[in-house]
Amino acid sequence: MRAINNRGNKTMLCADLNWLPHSLFKGITYPTVVLEEEEKEQSYSGYYTPGTGIITVVPTSTVASTIAHEFRHYLQDLNGICVGSNFQEGNSYEEAIREYFLTQPTEMDALLFEFSYAKDWCNDWWLRKLVLNQ
Repeated sequence: MRAINNRGNKTMLCADLNWLPHSLFKGITYPTVVLEEEEKEQSYSGYYTPGTGIITVVPTSTVASTIAHEFRHYLQDLNGICVGSNFQEGNSYEEAIREYFLTQPTEMDALLFEFSYAKDWCNDWWLRKLVLNQ
């Protein structure tokens, strides 16, 4: 059973995060994960709102990696690390993503965390592009 918030979005239960290692939750409160309906021309798959403990995820094929990525931002926030990003499209999508991850340490940290706990084709592809320049 899922709770529904006032916008009609579904809220995940803490048990839905049990695939992440329990050691990550030691001494912290579970974040709230809200599933947001996908809209046309949406350019994101999820986000963490600093200071709220709320992770919002758009249900896609990469939902586990998105949760892992945004969970890392939640942990960064709990540890007082400034969480915030500024994605700006460049000449090409690949160039914009490369600049986004290589110039923002919290984003690269979240990408590596995501790769460690929820490896999928997308984060694997980006790490090959960013780190190995393949």
